[in-house]
Amino acid sequence: MYPVIAEFGPVTIYSYGMMIAIAFLLGIFVARIEARRKKIKPDLIYDLGLYIVIGSIIGARLYYLAFSSPEIFIKTPLSIFKVWQGGLAIHGGIIGGIVTGIVFSKRHKVSFWVLADLIAPSILLGQAIGRIGCFLNGCCYGVPTESIFGVKFPEIGVTVHPTQLYELIFNLIGFFVLWNLRKKIKFQGGLFLAYLMIYNSIRVFISSLRWDSLYIWGTGLKIAQVLSGVIFIIALILFVKREKNA
Repeated sequence: MYPVIAEFGPVTIYSYGMMIAIAFLLGIFVARIEARRKKIKPDLIYDLGLYIVIGSIIGARLYYLAFSSPEIFIKTPLSIFKVWQGGLAIHGGIIGGIVTGIVFSKRHKVSFWVLADLIAPSILLGQAIGRIGCFLNGCCYGVPTESIFGVKFPEIGVTVHPTQLYELIFNLIGFFVLWNLRKKIKFQGGLFLAYLMIYNSIRVFISSLRWDSLYIWGTGLKIAQVLSGVIFIIALILFVKREKNA
């Protein structure tokens, strides 16, 4: 585990934060390539990227706390803002990002689907890079295993599936699939909906191996698996519907 990359006096560079920053910069770079192709002003991408990051972090934090420690909203509400203490969930980030994107598109009078398609590959690339941060931080690990792929984190004490690396690989494959599809899917929203189907298919599998999962209140159901299945079905229905109406 390498949660801290470097320290310069009072300044500490955390591995997770560094990977998130890299993911953001590469995501913006990739989105700019698409923006040029679609003749969309680069400045719009910078603004969108910044708001999406903020909205995603808020959504990821609220989602995590809602399913891990819902009592915190009443007992210590200020803890909601302590994101540096950990506790972010990707599905909350996706929901927060979508809500932010809808609001942003209305304010700037641009189609939400156009913007969503534009940044879809960037999102999956960013998620892949983010999992490197998870691996270095020693979080989001899998269940115990005796397979040759197992990794032993010092603080866990047993050999577990490196689900962070599994998702990194699948997300990268998904990114290249989306990058290849971006010129083939002709109707608006198609690429973003394809992203939702690809990622949530990956997450259903990864969540089956995750040890540190969030559960639906009072059940043994992993919220990530259930929500991934629901999102996949909704995205598939919308994909078929929008394709027919194109």
